[in-house]
Amino acid sequence: MKRKFLTATLCIVAGLIILWTASIIYAALTITASSDTDWTAVAEGAVGESANLDISLSYSTTYQIQAFLNGTDAHEGTEFLIQTSFNTSGDEDWSDYCRFIELVGTANSEQIDDDPLDATDTTILCADTTGYTVDATSMRWVGIEDATLANSELVLQTGLTTNTNITIKDGVTNAHVLHTLMWNIAFSKSITIPMGVGIRARVVVNNNYDADGTASALNYRVRKVLTSVIQ
Repeated sequence: MKRKFLTATLCIVAGLIILWTASIIYAALTITASSDTDWTAVAEGAVGESANLDISLSYSTTYQIQAFLNGTDAHEGTEFLIQTSFNTSGDEDWSDYCRFIELVGTANSEQIDDDPLDATDTTILCADTTGYTVDATSMRWVGIEDATLANSELVLQTGLTTNTNITIKDGVTNAHVLHTLMWNIAFSKSITIPMGVGIRARVVVNNNYDADGTASALNYRVRKVLTSVIQ
């Protein structure tokens, strides 16, 4: 009986130690989000690359990737590669962490008829809503291409009034002048890289993926979220 009691006691103590240790570890994590690569244009048939990111002290790293087509040619997709390296410099040790295809289709551009479209507005005036239909089960990312590229943004479309306006989930972040273009093929995606797969990371944007040579230009940006252990 004493032996069973001692064994149970030791198990309880061990469990408490594990929980206490885990609470210390999780309490010591800090999350920092910032821009890695601001909105950048990638021409038809070209390849873009984000800044190289030092992840050597990161418990985990999340890339937030956004992009939209800004051409009206039929597009079979753009390839996005997340790569890591265990080398602190040089390019001979990059390896693929993951890759995916986005931006498939033929984009439709529409001019914004607000003069101007003010920050926080949730309705965007446009004379033609062709290509911006939204059904009950799907919301659409829409890219707004500002004349100052850094002021471009993605908005999440939730509805429309035919040939009058589209509505968006959240207000626009930036103001946009009359006849700023918006594009209907866009995406926003997060990819998390765990600790132990590299000490540097980057995003490669392959806009030469389209085999038959017809493709559209695009704009993309990358944000980084680093989860680090406080020393």
